[in-house]
Amino acid sequence: MPINISNSNNRDAVVAAEALNPTRVMRYIDKKGRPISTRKLLKTDVDHDLPELLKKSKKLDKVGDSLIKGDPEVDIERFGMFLTDMSRVYVTKKGIIHLVEETEVVYNADGTERERRPRKKEQQNMNGEFPMRWTGKFIKKEEAAHRFVFTNKKQLVHINGLTFDFLYEMAKDLAERDALLLIRGGVKGNEPLIMNRGGKPYNAFLEGRVKDDSYCLILHLSNMELKRPKTVAEPST
Repeated sequence: MPINISNSNNRDAVVAAEALNPTRVMRYIDKKGRPISTRKLLKTDVDHDLPELLKKSKKLDKVGDSLIKGDPEVDIERFGMFLTDMSRVYVTKKGIIHLVEETEVVYNADGTERERRPRKKEQQNMNGEFPMRWTGKFIKKEEAAHRFVFTNKKQLVHINGLTFDFLYEMAKDLAERDALLLIRGGVKGNEPLIMNRGGKPYNAFLEGRVKDDSYCLILHLSNMELKRPKTVAEPST
């Protein structure tokens, strides 16, 4: 993903962001060493579950009798078939839902509901007209680990020699400070980062590491802050 980022000297550069997904090569084999794989099978459908059987037999005892005499809960033609290329859909008694109104729920620190509002699908702001801003707000790594829940991360990488020097200086500055830098987006550089349209807004913290002539810049993303609950006074005796 190409992104536009600004540094402490207000210099802009287009760099790339890559997901940090560690890969492991794994093979599953049976007792004889032959390769095996998992498959999804159709176990049942709504036309053969208990509510549908009750509609036909009216009483649960009669459903039991029909199960003893035959297999009304089984569709011989479809049950056990392999499932591929599936998509999740939401259904009601009237059928598949095509238009969904999404609601955003905001909770207080104690878990109680504070606000309920229609969800707005904001535009992404990581690869647009305005660069991500170097805010100058630093937080020590140890403090950040105790204050925020990091749910995702991206690695910033250079795309040519100029952007290598640009990102290397960023990483070196952050490594010397031993701190994370708050990154913001938007016109004024005061908005959380949104990676795609309608996506979640994230507080983004940039971490830098250097070793000899190599660097590593990691963008830590968080949408949850840890807050200590209020202390409840013990009743006087």
